[in-house]
Amino acid sequence: MADVLIIDDEPGICWALQRALEDAGHTAEAVGTAEQGLARVPGKDLVFLDIGLPGMNGLDALERVKTVPVVIITAHGTVENAVEALKRGAFDYLVKPLRAEDIPALVDRAVKRRALEREVERLRAELSGREAELPLKGTTRAMQEVFKRIATVAMADAPVLIRGESGTGKELVARTIHAASARAGAAFEPIDCGALPDDLLESELYGHERGAFTGAVATKPGRIERSDKGTLFLDEVGELSPGAQAKLLRFLAEGEFVRLGATKRRTVDVRLMAATHRDLRAAQRDGTFREDLFYRLAVTEIRLPPLRERREDIPLLVAHFLTEFSYAGEMSKAAMERFTDHGWPGNVRELRNAIQAATVMARGRTILPEHVPESVTRAPAIDGDDLARLVARVADRAPDGTAHAAVHEACERAVVAHILELKGHNQVQAAKRLGIHRTTLRKLIEKYQL
Repeated sequence: MADVLIIDDEPGICWALQRALEDAGHTAEAVGTAEQGLARVPGKDLVFLDIGLPGMNGLDALERVKTVPVVIITAHGTVENAVEALKRGAFDYLVKPLRAEDIPALVDRAVKRRALEREVERLRAELSGREAELPLKGTTRAMQEVFKRIATVAMADAPVLIRGESGTGKELVARTIHAASARAGAAFEPIDCGALPDDLLESELYGHERGAFTGAVATKPGRIERSDKGTLFLDEVGELSPGAQAKLLRFLAEGEFVRLGATKRRTVDVRLMAATHRDLRAAQRDGTFREDLFYRLAVTEIRLPPLRERREDIPLLVAHFLTEFSYAGEMSKAAMERFTDHGWPGNVRELRNAIQAATVMARGRTILPEHVPESVTRAPAIDGDDLARLVARVADRAPDGTAHAAVHEACERAVVAHILELKGHNQVQAAKRLGIHRTTLRKLIEKYQL
């Protein structure tokens, strides 16, 4: 059903169009001038627009209607104007006197085209916002275990929970499993649970009926419905609110859902995969994640190791990214050491960005240490083993009576540097993560020259 606006100063035309539209199951309202009509366009699915209007004419009004298909209404003697309107973007035109039998098919075609345009807009936005795909490469034992797990779970149909820090390639693992599964011919539908507020997330997941809420101008299937016979991927599932967790659990338990604004229950055949950077077992203990939902999601688990736990894979990844960027030069041994020594809190995604920056600075020549981004060379983040070595080194070198203070300062500097790197040097977010005031953070940055 479409919501149609008629802009025509002839009452007889308006009455005939409204009758034909309502008989076909659509809703319609009519106004007599372009000025009135332009104010009514938002929220409409289609506009019928007469060329010969009092005040602003139809062609001028057409220029101002950018988001809705427009059907021009013209008299026999002004067909040339109708052709001009098509050149300016009108969907079609009707010649007076109108034939009621032409209206339903015309409306159906216009509504279908608008739906297609919206889907193209959605896909374009999704693709433009998606970062370059991270490579799933590695020869280390940790990555070989990941590959074995992927092969094991691919042909099963059980839910998979993928755990790993940001930038390790969790969505790529999910896509790889889907591509190797019996569902590969159907849709893979990803959704970022941490990027949307509850009301938008619910609409995106379950879909909505026209009129379910302000702005719901058309019925829209959700990701669950679109992934029927395929795979639904819930990224950052640990960020779901308690209410969203409860509704998701109901869907997993019953295999049914209801679109927003509807009463009909729908059934789908979907394989669920989820990913998180959080420790969901700890979240269960502190009450922020439901235990019953966790066990529904974590039938099988795959843990992606952070890059700092597989430093031996860094040269392989560097070579991959140099090829990706079609870089003619090579990387010096000293520069490679900078990359292998860094803690990589942003993991493979951070490495890719750093390689790209280095290739820009080197300009086709051999990449030297001075071409490596400052974010890689300064205050590298450290893991547990690095921290233990730091403590031992500082304590061993400190004069008698100063070891405690020296170790405290060294560890404080390392922690602050790590969180700053993790938060992209956003001081507000870093202070929040550290649990200190921003002024205190600034003092620490000055103190340790970070």
